[in-house]
Amino acid sequence: MEMLTKLEELILLSVWKLKENAYGTTIYKHLRQVTGKKLSLGGVYFPLDRLTKKDYLYSYTGESTQERRGLSKRYYRITDQGLKALNDIKRINEIMWAGYPDLAFSSGKNI
Repeated sequence: MEMLTKLEELILLSVWKLKENAYGTTIYKHLRQVTGKKLSLGGVYFPLDRLTKKDYLYSYTGESTQERRGLSKRYYRITDQGLKALNDIKRINEIMWAGYPDLAFSSGKNI
């Protein structure tokens, strides 16, 4: 089994959540909203390409629109293989986190 990076996992989850509205910009905005991290748009497109090459995502071109000056959007849909990869990583995370108490933060000191 090939392990996903955390960013790949988050991108697959974003595509799954966004459903038919999953294209580069919406995926990017969703990731920024959920993580609170500043990502570059290119930092999202490279993993999208990787996930497509691994057959975890399927990409297709939508209709061209006037708001995009005649350009089309590239949409993404999760594949069965992508869903399996997400289920595998979820199972692994559940096993790894099992038995851990809720982790609390103190004033910068080790617990």
